[in-house]
Amino acid sequence: MPVTLTQIRNGIGTNLSDNITSLSVYNYTPDRSEPPLIIVGVLDQLEYDTTMQRGSDTYEIPCRLLIANVDAQLAQETLDGYIASSGSNSVKQAIESDVTLSGVVSSVRVTEARNYGSYTLNNTDLIGVDFLVQVVG
Repeated sequence: MPVTLTQIRNGIGTNLSDNITSLSVYNYTPDRSEPPLIIVGVLDQLEYDTTMQRGSDTYEIPCRLLIANVDAQLAQETLDGYIASSGSNSVKQAIESDVTLSGVVSSVRVTEARNYGSYTLNNTDLIGVDFLVQVVG
């Protein structure tokens, strides 16, 4: 049975919430929220048939991390901990903690962090970064 995008988002969200308790995790864009939070994005790209004859598809899913920007230095230092490749707040390490998303996909890998900068969500100024997650399923 083919994997669904909802299953993938839920699996990524579970990996994040199980490993970084300081973040509110959303598998959709929330109407209201309090930072720090991460939004498991809908879809950046879907490449069909990446293995032979409908063996699997490759999904690229953005995850946007947003934190309060009350103090610029503190906000950036906090964000730096989330973009580290390892550590207790590492988003990469958390997402890759179960690379099969409970057996739903073949692999999950965070390939990059990008767009580090200022954002606005619900009329609130935040600082954030996008993580690109590649899923083969």
